Amino acid sequence: MPAVGLKRRKIELLLEDLDQAPTLPGLAHHVLTVATAEKPSRRDLQMALEVDPALAAKAVKFAVDLGRPADDLLNIDAVFEAVPFGALVAEMLSTQAADDDLLHEAQLPVLWRHALAVAMTSQMIATRLGTVSPETALLSGLLHDLGQIALRVLLPRAYRQVLDELETSGGELLEAERRLLGVDHAILGKRLARRWGLPEVFQNVIWLHHQAQVPEGTRPGVGSLAQVVRLADLLARQYGCGYYASEQIRENPAVAAERLGLSGVQADHIGRQIEQAMDLNTRPVGFDDRPDEGRMQQAYRTANARLGRLQRQRAGETRAAEAASGHAARVMTLNADLATRTSPREVMECIADAVRDALACRLVVPYLVARDGGYVEGLRWTAAEGVEDHFLYDLSAGEDLTDPVPSPPARGTLARAERSHAWLFDRQGPDLGAGPFYAVPMTVGECVVGGVVLARTDGAGEPEPHEAKQAADLAGVAAIALRRAQAEADLVALSEELADANRRLEVVHRAALLEENVASLSEMATGAAHEINNPLAIISGRMQQMAADEQDPDRRKTLDTVIQQAHRISEIIAELRAFAKPPAPRLDEVDPVALARRVADTERAREGAEGVGVTAVGTEEAPAIRVDADQVAEALGEVVRNGIQACNRSGGGTVQIRVEALPAGAGVRFIVSDDGPGMEPEIRARALDPFYSGLETARRRGLGLSKAYRTVQRNAGKMALESTPGQGTTVRVTFPSAGAGGAEQQETPGNGDAQG
Repeated sequence: MPAVGLKRRKIELLLEDLDQAPTLPGLAHHVLTVATAEKPSRRDLQMALEVDPALAAKAVKFAVDLGRPADDLLNIDAVFEAVPFGALVAEMLSTQAADDDLLHEAQLPVLWRHALAVAMTSQMIATRLGTVSPETALLSGLLHDLGQIALRVLLPRAYRQVLDELETSGGELLEAERRLLGVDHAILGKRLARRWGLPEVFQNVIWLHHQAQVPEGTRPGVGSLAQVVRLADLLARQYGCGYYASEQIRENPAVAAERLGLSGVQADHIGRQIEQAMDLNTRPVGFDDRPDEGRMQQAYRTANARLGRLQRQRAGETRAAEAASGHAARVMTLNADLATRTSPREVMECIADAVRDALACRLVVPYLVARDGGYVEGLRWTAAEGVEDHFLYDLSAGEDLTDPVPSPPARGTLARAERSHAWLFDRQGPDLGAGPFYAVPMTVGECVVGGVVLARTDGAGEPEPHEAKQAADLAGVAAIALRRAQAEADLVALSEELADANRRLEVVHRAALLEENVASLSEMATGAAHEINNPLAIISGRMQQMAADEQDPDRRKTLDTVIQQAHRISEIIAELRAFAKPPAPRLDEVDPVALARRVADTERAREGAEGVGVTAVGTEEAPAIRVDADQVAEALGEVVRNGIQACNRSGGGTVQIRVEALPAGAGVRFIVSDDGPGMEPEIRARALDPFYSGLETARRRGLGLSKAYRTVQRNAGKMALESTPGQGTTVRVTFPSAGAGGAEQQETPGNGDAQG
C-alpha cells in the first residue's frame, strides 16, 4: 500500500503543475484564427468551446480566476456573460495544440470524440427530460472525462499501457488505471476540477458518472445530472464513440434510461442521432483538421504578437494604477496567509517564505511526514533559485525515521540538523551547500508533523534568541496548517474510497444475483430431471408399446410423434443441467493451432455448413495452453456454428479461426470472425445472456453462446464479442499460456465481465 500511495502522490504532484491541457491541432488553429481576427466572432469562438473539453475547461477556469462565482458558470453562455469578451479572447491566445507524438501515444482524437459525443447526447437527454438544463448537461458531458485528459497528457506512455492492456486482456478501465497508475481518472478528474475551481456540480459529475446510483446530496439535481451523463456515456460507447475498439458495455443503456424516466426506445433513438450530430458540430470548427506545421507556426506567431501588445497595454495600466494608489497594500500575516492554503505544498511554500524573511536564510527546507510514516514530502528553497525541488521520498523499505526531527529547541536556541536529519543529507547533501544547518520541528501537541531545515546567508552568524523564538512560532502555526491540510486530504480520500466501495459493491451484487440465478437454474434442472424424466420414461415406454402393436399407419405416426417429443423434453432437461452444472475441466497442455484446425474440420463437415468456408490459420510459434481440449473445442465450435448460421442468412460467406500469440508469450487469442450481416446494438448487448436469441424464427434455446462463455471462463479464459450491422461479427477468446498460471481454474459468473 505505501508503494501505491507513493505512485498516486507522484501523479497528484504532476497534476498540481497542470494549468491547461492542449487541444487538437485543427481546433487550436481555428481558435487562434478567431482570436487574432480584427473583430473576433463570438459565435465562432463559442462554437469551438462547445465542442472542445480542454478549451471549455480553460474558459471556466479563467472566469473563476477572475473572481466570478463558480456556481454561476454552469454553461458556456454564462461564461461569456461573466467575462468581458476581449479578456476571454486574449486568454484563448495562449491555446496550444498537442504535438504528433502526444496525439498518437495518448490517442487524444478518440478521447475528444468520445467527450463531444457524451456532451451532445447529454444535451439531447436533458432536453427530453425537462428536469435538467440542457446547456448545463452539455458542459457536464464535455468535461466528464477531464481526469482522462490529464492522465493522457501528463503520462502518455503510461496511459498507452493502460489502453494496450484493455485491448489485450480486457477488464474495466477504472481498475486498469488503479492497477497501473495508482489512481483512476474519475478521482483525479474531480481533484483537477476542484483545483481549477470548476463548479461543484461538475466536480461531482466527473467523479460519480461511472456509478449506477448517485444520491442527490445537499444540492438538488446533482444526482440527476450525473445520471444523465452516465446514460450519455453508455449510449456514446454503444454507438461507436468509446475509449477503445473492443470495449464492452457493462450496463444496458435501457436500464439506465428507465431510472431517469425514459424508455429504452427513447434512449435508442437518441443514441442513433450521435453520428449526425457529431458531423454538424465538428466540421465548422476544424475538429478533424490536421493543419501542417507551417500553418500552425504562423498561427502561433500571430497569436504571440497580439498577446504581446495586450500585455504591454495592461502593464502600462498596472503601473498607472500602482502610482495612483501609492502602493498602499500591506503583506498579510502568516496566519491569515495559511488560512487560504489548502494543500501541503502551498503551506510549505508559505512557511519557506516566512522563515526566509525572518532569519535571512539562503536555504529553507520545510517538510512533512506522512501519517503512516510511509513517505516524506518537502521542498527545497534557495535564495538564488527560489523553489528548486519539490521532493517525495519513499520510506516504506524499512528506513529508520522514528525521530525525523529533534525535540523542541531550548528557549532561545536552534538545534543543529546534520545528525538528526541524516535521511535528508544522504539524499540531497551536495545540493544543500555549506552549513551550518539548523532544524525547527513542526509539532501539534506531542505529535511531530514535520520540520524545517535552514541555513543562513553568509555572515549572518548564529541565530539570535528572538530569531529562534520567531522561527519556532512560525513552525508552530505552520504545523497546525499542515495538520489541517492532511486531515482534509484524508477526508477527501475517505469519501473517494467510500464511493469506490459503493461501485464495487454494485458489481459484487450483480455477480451475486447471477450466481443466485444459476443456482436456481441448477436446482430447477435437478428437480426437473427427477420429477419429469420418470413420468416421461413411462409415457415414452407406453407409447413405444402402443406403437409396436398399432396396425393403423396414421395412429402409429401420431404415436411416433409423441415419442419424439418426449425424447426432446428429456434432451432439454439434460441441456439445462449441463449448463447449470458443467463438468470440471480436465486440464492438459494443448497446441492451440492444432485445436483450431480440429474445430474447423469438425464444423466444416457438419450439416448446414455447405456454402460457407470454414478455415483455421495461425502461427506455429503460439505457446501451449493448459485447458480441457474437448470443452474448449466445443465452445469454439459453438461460436463457429453461430457464424455459419449468420452467413447462411445472407446467402453464404466465410468463417475464420485465427490464432495469435500475445506479447511476451503471455497467452493465446482465438479470433473467430465471420462476414455475415452482423448484429444490431441491442442484440449484441445481450448476445451472451442465457436463453436469449436474436432470431425470431427457427430460434434455438439461446444457451449456445452463454454456455460457450461459461466454458471459456471455467478454463481460465476470457471472451469478448464485437459486431457491427453490415460488417460481420468477431469473437475473441483469450487463454493464458501454460506457463502463465493458466492452471488456476475457477468459475466466474456474469457475462458483464466478458472481455478479451
